[in-house]
Amino acid sequence: MRDPITIITTVRDGDLFLDRYFDNLTGILGTNDHVVVVDDGSHIPLAIPENWYGDRRLLCLYPGKIGRGAALNLAIENSPTDLIAIQDIDDISLPGRLDRQADVLSDSPDRLVFASSLSDPSCLTLRNMHPISPSRLYVSNPLHHSALAMHRSVWARAGGYATDLPCCIDLDFYLRACTRAKADIYRLQERLIDRNHDPANRYFAQIPERLYHRTRNSVLARYCRDLPCSGWQIIAKLRMPTLFSRRKA
Repeated sequence: MRDPITIITTVRDGDLFLDRYFDNLTGILGTNDHVVVVDDGSHIPLAIPENWYGDRRLLCLYPGKIGRGAALNLAIENSPTDLIAIQDIDDISLPGRLDRQADVLSDSPDRLVFASSLSDPSCLTLRNMHPISPSRLYVSNPLHHSALAMHRSVWARAGGYATDLPCCIDLDFYLRACTRAKADIYRLQERLIDRNHDPANRYFAQIPERLYHRTRNSVLARYCRDLPCSGWQIIAKLRMPTLFSRRKA
């Protein structure tokens, strides 16, 4: 029997997705698994479906509008298990996701383990899982935060999620986990999540473009001098020479 795992979800005014989300949980949670949902200041507080009343696996928290990073931290702090899986309210985890990620983390707790999405392009490889250098994230980000699983100890050593960023919280956490907590990034080839790509209702897609790029550059600048040497770092330096020439804070 695999180790139990807790799904972590934050939501603010996500009523459009709640029925589908809770139906998905019913299909994927094991007997000893859990889910912690943090309502981050919805205008109408999140309503638990009747079929989930009294289910010991579900914990809903209502701290008010505290922000995405603080909500993620609060959820993980209240997780009853050491293994954590992130899932956005508008995405779906497919059968086998939790089993596969829990098995990897039980053997290698110092990894950030990502699943692939149904929408990801095919990749010809004989490996079921491959490492991703943090320098790769300076060129583009192939990782889905909603597909992340990790051990609580990595989150703790990294200092949790940032609470002072308007966006790019996931990117900041990946880089801090790698450079400060010495975690490794691995992505499974299995397509184990189904992401919502509809621009009209993508839950975390309402960020102004200028704000996103400004925040992203600020986050990348925080960790560029701590990156391990790789071919991706060379490409990143060629693309963003001014970023890598900055003095380390």
